[in-house]
Amino acid sequence: MKLILNIITIGLVFLFMAGAFLLLINKTFIYETYKEDVMTGEGIPISRFMYYQETNNSGSIFITPLSANYLNTYRSNYLNDLEQCYGEYYWDEDNTITITKYQVIDNSYYRSVNIAFVEDNYCSDEYILSDMWVYEYNNVSDYVDGDISQVAMNALINTVYSAVRVSDPVIDDSYEKQINLVITCSNLDGEYTLTFSDFSDSELLIVKEDSKGRQFAVYEIADVVNYLKNLG
Repeated sequence: MKLILNIITIGLVFLFMAGAFLLLINKTFIYETYKEDVMTGEGIPISRFMYYQETNNSGSIFITPLSANYLNTYRSNYLNDLEQCYGEYYWDEDNTITITKYQVIDNSYYRSVNIAFVEDNYCSDEYILSDMWVYEYNNVSDYVDGDISQVAMNALINTVYSAVRVSDPVIDDSYEKQINLVITCSNLDGEYTLTFSDFSDSELLIVKEDSKGRQFAVYEIADVVNYLKNLG
């Protein structure tokens, strides 16, 4: 009996050592930054005890026993120091990346954190969508499919064409986006998408995404949420 207990004890010790070793060699668990080779600075500040799990198409996933309130405070402290644009992107000049997602998910016994970024400055003039997108849609593009019909899309295009463009969009942190309409179009260069969403109570955000990346524009549209909903 004593021999069995000794064997169990030794096994538990080895399991503990193996677990500790895995935590120590993890990419982030004992560190306070998350760093990838493309980041030019010290990396993204994170809390210790966030275990790097994987990176997939939606970003890098971490799991941790830390509380959601603590993690959200850490998240806010980091993002509040960055330049924000279009209500959801954050330009990190030190690391020369744009944070496209920083999400804390509260599960029953642990929290998961999803951080995604791109190696571009979405807040720069380079990513401003020219008004020529209207000409491109009307003259050299085809409607493929989307959340609204082609007829409704044509009506939306006409409304935007006569709307006032917002040259310097101001972010309202208290505003919560309510609707997204995604339309797939095609031209000689291939397919691209146009996403229409409310930016404020009276502003419409348009995001064009193709093989070259994303571009953004904001226009004044009165009662924009109801307008978009009535297109369906």
